[in-house]
Amino acid sequence: MQAMRTLDFLDGTTFTVSRDTCRGCFMNDHDHELPPILVPVLDDGIITVRQDAEWAVPGFMIVGIRPHLGSIGQMPLDLAHRLTTVMHVLRQAMDEFPDICAVQTYQEEKLDRPHYHTWMLPLWKSTMDRHTINPRIYESSIARYLELFEFPHHREAIHDCAARIQDFLRGSDLLRRQGFLPRTPPVASRPGSHHLGGEPIPCV
Repeated sequence: MQAMRTLDFLDGTTFTVSRDTCRGCFMNDHDHELPPILVPVLDDGIITVRQDAEWAVPGFMIVGIRPHLGSIGQMPLDLAHRLTTVMHVLRQAMDEFPDICAVQTYQEEKLDRPHYHTWMLPLWKSTMDRHTINPRIYESSIARYLELFEFPHHREAIHDCAARIQDFLRGSDLLRRQGFLPRTPPVASRPGSHHLGGEPIPCV
């Protein structure tokens, strides 16, 4: 009998797949079955930027690639350069949110089924202060920070952040010149919420 495992998503959606299924490849191959919030805010056919699939932190973006490559060292140099360009502009987008005090960038090479992706995790100052979160890697309480955000409570903020970040990326002359735009369909959000620097993102 084939060994199975469960892939869990931030809205409670689950998929049962074979144990050797790569999560990144599954998401790329089943885009149409994923929760709507996981529609990429940027997708050039190779590089994707989307809300983290498991943690409900508003603005928590994952920069991933569709090809199954385990590390940046396995990529063609041109792709590595393009990834850096995307992360550069994405980080600028996050600077437009007044309550984001910093962004932590992580690139974890998994031992089992590695598929390259980089976390870009915004640190919301109001939440950090209220819960006395220490972000330093060697003495970090970031794991607790991630758990403070719940999808039912932060659903609207997640959608608003995604839409506002997408607007920034779609307005980037640098990304347009390098061929990243246009391709990505718009992220659904409530009317009037697509302006960076607009109403504060509600945190916990």
